[in-house]
Amino acid sequence: MLLSASAAIIFLIILLTIWDPHGLASAVITVLGGGLITLFATLSPHPWAAPLAGLGKLIILAIGAWSLFTLLLIIGTPSLVVRKRERLTLGLIAGIWIWLFLGGAWLYAVSHGTFNDTIWPWLSFIPAFSLYLGILFAASIVGYLRAICFRARHADTLVILGAGLLNGNQIGRVLGARLDTALAFANRQDHPVTLIVSGGQGPDETTSEAAAMADYLERHGYPAELIVQETAATNTRTNLLNSQRLWWRLPNQGGRVVLVTNGYHLFRTRLLAQHLRLHVGGYPASTRLGYLPVGWAREFLALIMLHPRIHRGVLIGMVATNLLWMLA
Repeated sequence: MLLSASAAIIFLIILLTIWDPHGLASAVITVLGGGLITLFATLSPHPWAAPLAGLGKLIILAIGAWSLFTLLLIIGTPSLVVRKRERLTLGLIAGIWIWLFLGGAWLYAVSHGTFNDTIWPWLSFIPAFSLYLGILFAASIVGYLRAICFRARHADTLVILGAGLLNGNQIGRVLGARLDTALAFANRQDHPVTLIVSGGQGPDETTSEAAAMADYLERHGYPAELIVQETAATNTRTNLLNSQRLWWRLPNQGGRVVLVTNGYHLFRTRLLAQHLRLHVGGYPASTRLGYLPVGWAREFLALIMLHPRIHRGVLIGMVATNLLWMLA
């Protein structure tokens, strides 16, 4: 029975991966399916189940440790994670620390048999919502892996998403990786490829990101007539919307359009493109290992902020359910 259920879940995960490799719902179902397979393997008496259960628990532990590290990075060094024009308030940071303390205390009370007839049952929504966020974090990892595996092979138009400039006008490593990746991708095609460089000018920049990107591409030998600048975007959403207006003016409305950005950023970019009903491909640029934790923390924070009302509604629902359960 457990073997049949596990096989059915694996088949569903494969089907979802093929049918919707870039969707958040598909990634969430994949994570839940993996958790169920681990549970079934733990309960199964068959000899094949023990190694599978061990592998599942190891993956869950690794994701849990990564998510906790990411959270500590966000609240411990917010200046590194949030963008220049954004900030995390002291009240929000203090609230997260209190949430972590209460969640840890709740787990301690459960594990040491001091749970009943205390305040902790009234606070069961804290670990429940933390689990919800953990599932979203694991789903974002699944989405990241899918984004770098299911990459485009051919393109007529490449949209290179901008990133902040160093010292006001210089290309940094993150943006340089995107540009180098786009150059290599375009040069592999057997026909001319239009490059749309997208990014406006920040308050601490002396030129637009698009202008700096175009200059970089030209200095690396790419024809200027095949470079189109989008100089007004301030975030990923406007990158896509403004660039769409440009590629629609190209022959055949841009043909096969592919987005180029860092791998950790590509999943959310594809989600936004899906939401905007843009039929585009994606191609990941590499990210140096030392920057990945900061980039991933920033990306997960932005992913959560895509649907704040949904998360707020889930939290309110959990609090209400907790209270009704205690008062029943």
